[in-house]
Amino acid sequence: MSDPKRVITKPEKDESVRIAWFWPWLGGTFMFGLFSVMFNVVWSMVVAPQVQLLLRHEGVTDTTVFVILLLYAWIIGLIFAAYGALSARMSSMGKLSLMLTGLLSLLCGLWLWIVGIQGSGGQPAEVGGAWELFSLYHAWAEPVLEVLGPYTQHGEVWFLLAALLPIAGMVVGVGVNRYPALTDKNGKVDHRWQWIVAAISAALVIVLTITLMLPQRPYIAERDFPVVDGATAAIPFAQDMLHELTGMSKARAAHELRFNTTHQAYVNLIEKKADLILVAGPSDEELRLAKSRGIQMKLTPIGWDAFIFLVHQDNPVKGLSSEQVRRIYEGSIRNWSEVGGKHQPIVAYQREENSGSQTYMQKKVMKGHDMAEPPRELRIGIMGEMINAVADFNKDHNALGYSFYYFANVMHNRQEVKFLSIDGVKPDKEHIRSKQYPFTAQLFVVTREGEKPSPSMQRLLEWLQSEEGTRAIEKGGFVPVNS
Repeated sequence: MSDPKRVITKPEKDESVRIAWFWPWLGGTFMFGLFSVMFNVVWSMVVAPQVQLLLRHEGVTDTTVFVILLLYAWIIGLIFAAYGALSARMSSMGKLSLMLTGLLSLLCGLWLWIVGIQGSGGQPAEVGGAWELFSLYHAWAEPVLEVLGPYTQHGEVWFLLAALLPIAGMVVGVGVNRYPALTDKNGKVDHRWQWIVAAISAALVIVLTITLMLPQRPYIAERDFPVVDGATAAIPFAQDMLHELTGMSKARAAHELRFNTTHQAYVNLIEKKADLILVAGPSDEELRLAKSRGIQMKLTPIGWDAFIFLVHQDNPVKGLSSEQVRRIYEGSIRNWSEVGGKHQPIVAYQREENSGSQTYMQKKVMKGHDMAEPPRELRIGIMGEMINAVADFNKDHNALGYSFYYFANVMHNRQEVKFLSIDGVKPDKEHIRSKQYPFTAQLFVVTREGEKPSPSMQRLLEWLQSEEGTRAIEKGGFVPVNS
């Protein structure tokens, strides 16, 4: 007969071992989370705003911006590495167990990032829900992440990397402190890691100093640059124009450039608050306003875009004819089943009066047909809200909206939205260039006729007609007129 005492003893021993490992790990996890939150709060309030101001300071070039960002990330990594090294010295846990104190934070961060991406269509700027919680992981980096916007279209990836950097720093710190070769056979401390850290830090500071001292010879001095306004869709091109002509960094250009809506841009030009505007053609009201003020406007076409119609990707309708679009917006077609879709009412959004897209819709698409007056909740003020409305409308996915191709395809891309073919032609750059797409729209440089331009204004206008200007127009998302 077996001894019952031996049956009981072994599980108790195993259980005590598990408990002995678990509680220190849980305590280490709590301490890492507490340190991370406190660090994020203090750093984001005290240090990060000052770094953001430096990144947008006059004289800071794109190269300098990248060096500052590298140095900034390096410092954050060192701080958390120091935390990891200190924890390793104070804790009796094994190296792997200590490294895993960041596991819970890592898993929670990844989960919130995935939920945020799925819930916002890949747009980290669309803050809400999971993104707000996720911001706790990178509050120290949020002002810097805003600066990265003009340099990349994959902001969600940088959000994730910023959240993982502190955890990676902590893990490296633990690993370095517990590194078996920190002392040689005579018991002397191996200082190679300190030398490596010092060398990289010194190299970054030296490179930063050199980039700040490099001379700049801008085509147009920043203080002499004309006052430019325009439509939302023209912002990327205008930022590139400001960057190319003045030599300022893209981060500073994005911060300094402030565009109003198309209508307000026309008003500012007419009231001489702007020297030049980048917009679609004027509405009848804007033409009347210019005439009443004795202003003659000069419209110079520089690029082509496409006026597109969009629905939710789950809507089975892939295209409409020009006539069907007109009949939907005048109110004679009200159900998707009439155009090959489900038996669902068409929820047709419209923009505000005098917006660039509404003016194009009335003049070029409707062609004299009156648009049905929509309920107030179906009239959208901002172009991005039109796309969000179509993407987020109820589970029936029966909304219809419109926008401009580049804005919807790049500036405010939502994965839940698809573009409709019109008269069997897809909206893309090839069909815009060939004019096969029926609703192409022009981007104009609009100035006041009869006024002698300043030297800087004359240089800007000449640049727009040059090869460099043509390349910038195309880079800004339009098809150049002279391409």
